[in-house]
Amino acid sequence: TNSFAADRNWVAPRTEYGYPDLQGLWTNPSQTPLQRPVALGNKSTYTAAEAGQLEQTARALDSARALPLDPDRSAPQSGAEIGGQADHNFEIMPIAVARVDGEFRTSFIVDPPNGRLPYLEGARDIYAEWSDQGFGPYDGPEIRSGQERCLNSGGQLPLLFTFNSIDGDNPLRHIQIVQNESYVVILSEYFSAVRIIRLDAAHIENQGNKWLGDSVGWYEGDSLKVHTKGFRPEQSNSSLRSSAQLEITETFTLGPEDEMLFSYTLSDPKFYSRSVMAEIPLKRMEPGQKLYEYACHEGNYSLPSILRAARIEEISR
Repeated sequence: TNSFAADRNWVAPRTEYGYPDLQGLWTNPSQTPLQRPVALGNKSTYTAAEAGQLEQTARALDSARALPLDPDRSAPQSGAEIGGQADHNFEIMPIAVARVDGEFRTSFIVDPPNGRLPYLEGARDIYAEWSDQGFGPYDGPEIRSGQERCLNSGGQLPLLFTFNSIDGDNPLRHIQIVQNESYVVILSEYFSAVRIIRLDAAHIENQGNKWLGDSVGWYEGDSLKVHTKGFRPEQSNSSLRSSAQLEITETFTLGPEDEMLFSYTLSDPKFYSRSVMAEIPLKRMEPGQKLYEYACHEGNYSLPSILRAARIEEISR
């Protein structure tokens, strides 16, 4: 149901250390996007009928993906971008609309009220700044994105967003949580990214910025709270622009029926006029399902050829 409404008869399981037991495999199975479609304005929820229509459309698209391709189809147009549809066709399309407290949500962002990221006009991330300085996209390995080089999990942290709402991309939706007395470990299937969260500890200052930042956590009731800062500015991406000033506070709250509510608040004064809050319902993965190693370094392996081609092109001009 993804309701997360208070259930007086439900008691959250505990670990041997008395912490809420979050351990296991979790996934976000919904088609709901991070940002609300602009046309919806401040409409934060769908009616049951509207959500049903969206789910029906997703099922129809999912069925169409399973059909054989037309062997007589024409070649792509010259200069057209070739996407990853072949990969997506082997993935499971998310069908459900995210439901929290009984409401069908139009976006994961719940604040600001318009469900949109409040970007500051003219804000430039590190890639845009390099471009302003005259560097081209193939002038060096550091200018290629961390995601292309498989250096980070596609986002600043796992689960903050998914890519397009109906293109599958399931590895981005899956995590595993392991707990002991002093640490929480969160493994993201996408790029096999590992976060080691220190409990009841202070941030390590003056250590430089890190991929996935520096995370410290603590428990409150049935929830795990995690504060992360010290991100690398290269983690900025098209879905969520950011700088080294980014800070994120996450809350993982257990609920009945193998559910968990993942919420977070982020701030980055370089990019956003105010803080942003999002709520994402998670489901425990079905018995028998598991995470797989996401081995990906094509972008890194291709860099010598990419940069060599750019140098040859420069010489030929």
